[in-house]
Amino acid sequence: MAGLLISLKPNEKFLVNGALLSNGPKRGQICVEGEGINVLRLSDVIHPDDVRTPVTRLYYAVQTLLSGDAAGDEACDLVEQQFRTLTSVFENTPLSDMLLKSYKAWVDGRTYSSLCRLKPLVPIEAELLGLTSVSDSNVQADMAVAS
Repeated sequence: MAGLLISLKPNEKFLVNGALLSNGPKRGQICVEGEGINVLRLSDVIHPDDVRTPVTRLYYAVQTLLSGDAAGDEACDLVEQQFRTLTSVFENTPLSDMLLKSYKAWVDGRTYSSLCRLKPLVPIEAELLGLTSVSDSNVQADMAVAS
């Protein structure tokens, strides 16, 4: 059975093809089956004001495809271009493997997996650039909890 299995926290919100859905008061799981269905947890969303670095630009571009705010060849070309740029920046570094896994997921049509594989790069990049925070972004908060 192909698809995406997501475990949801109580009252967690998520988008499916641009429609906002919310889990009930208890933990739950949803299996999303089928092709061409885009799922995005609101906890994975970064605000446009937090898009200040190359990794967050790529993350946001993938996010807009998942949320349904962008579509078509132009949006996909932008993501491809940003992957190429970051690949050359991170070449021969430990971060290149993380970026490569995200790109492979993207190429395989697993957009949500691509986004999830980019997520750990956001705080690493912020630290490398000497940024103190990603402006209360959910991404940074989630990464702190995961550590």
